[in-house]
Amino acid sequence: MDIEILTDDSGTNAKKCPVSFLNKCLRKTDDASAFAFYVMGNGPLLMSNLFLSAALITLAEKEIDCFYADDDIEHDECGTLYGLFKPSSLITITATISGILSALILPFIGAILDCTDHRHKLGSSVALAMIFIQAAQIGTFQSTWLFMAILQALNGMLNWTHVLATCAYLPGIAAVVGETVMIQYSAEYAVTMFTSQILYLVLCIGIGLAMGLGDSNEETARLSQSVSVLVSGLFYYIAWHFFTSVPAQRQLDEAESLVTAGFIHVFKTAKGIKDHYRSTLGYFFLAVMFSEAGHNSLSLIAVTYLTEVCNIGGQQLGAIFLLILIFMIPGSLFGAWVSKKTSPKISIQIELISMFSFNFVAYFTMTGPEPKVLPYIYGSIWGVLIGWFYPTETVIFSLMQPKGQEAELAGLWLYSSQILSWMPPLIFTIMNERDIHMKWGAVSNNVFFIISFVLFHLMAPWDTCLGVSKKPNKMLNN
Repeated sequence: MDIEILTDDSGTNAKKCPVSFLNKCLRKTDDASAFAFYVMGNGPLLMSNLFLSAALITLAEKEIDCFYADDDIEHDECGTLYGLFKPSSLITITATISGILSALILPFIGAILDCTDHRHKLGSSVALAMIFIQAAQIGTFQSTWLFMAILQALNGMLNWTHVLATCAYLPGIAAVVGETVMIQYSAEYAVTMFTSQILYLVLCIGIGLAMGLGDSNEETARLSQSVSVLVSGLFYYIAWHFFTSVPAQRQLDEAESLVTAGFIHVFKTAKGIKDHYRSTLGYFFLAVMFSEAGHNSLSLIAVTYLTEVCNIGGQQLGAIFLLILIFMIPGSLFGAWVSKKTSPKISIQIELISMFSFNFVAYFTMTGPEPKVLPYIYGSIWGVLIGWFYPTETVIFSLMQPKGQEAELAGLWLYSSQILSWMPPLIFTIMNERDIHMKWGAVSNNVFFIISFVLFHLMAPWDTCLGVSKKPNKMLNN
């Protein structure tokens, strides 16, 4: 997909916010303001998945009478749901299905965004559909859990479609406001997303404590979905109020169709990178496929592991993920310091080998409900490592792009980050279904970190990578 430069009149901020006190959040352009409100809404929606996932596992266990509130009873004693899979595999199966659907559909969505004038209609419709699903999931009860799990798989695919539609506006924003302001905006967007997630978790935990929900996964999930509908629904509405309508940015050739155009374009771009930038961008995109797959699956594997092995749910689960978010701040600062002292390439390799090593320590020492303090300590360390990874990967990508194809490569980067997202949860599920202890399924995720480490190591020296953006683009000159 091409994430293109906008050519309409979105360079001025002509609209006012429907919620007047939020006018102070406006940026220089309508699209820049829209993206800020988008991340305000997206953070709570993503966090709500944590509580819902734990509730779905609990309800699935109750379906076959194998739920035990007693910490001393192992969940391994569960049978299978409908003779197909264990309740503890439900979330990873859902994630696998969602990941495969997303990988298959994203190039097609990219073609719609590039080759038609339906970007605004598509993005706003998907946002509305996600909020409707979140609202429906307030009704997560014993009689509805399976339908809600199916909706969850659909919502995962819709979220990636929404991400693609909103990120398509970023290069246009940068073209209008300039590089310096865009760097500032990018930092603000990241902080805004992080802050919205923290405030959402604090709000859910606070209301849950006031209502006396304790560690009830089902009641906490219904609360979290209710809060998400209100908060995410409001900010999504404001975001698409500001996002501008964009005309088609390129026309399809006579032999092309929307169904195939996205896949063909991804293939052509990948071939150009292989022919001209194999040792730099080529290894980078390959490394991204594996590193993103590993990091993106951490949370869903952790939810399953903490629920099943450590018997943690409800407010405790929210508190652990709140710690993860808080410690992402020092993690990002530490990662920036390491990058300056060494290079971003070396920094991300250190993060990957650290994540690889720490996962062994965490999952091999956290093999039961006791000691209860370990998940909180380990959550803090995971937060530092996650906060280190994502900004470092972004810096590497932003500093080694050939000139003239920034938008096209940004689309390929998004696609690369999603294409293998289904594989770690699938491996975890297979191992769990074969009665292998979950600690082995959880550390199987390390395969993706070590492969990514090797691929980053094979990448050309950092000075050579930096030279890519300073020389004429070979893909355009051939």
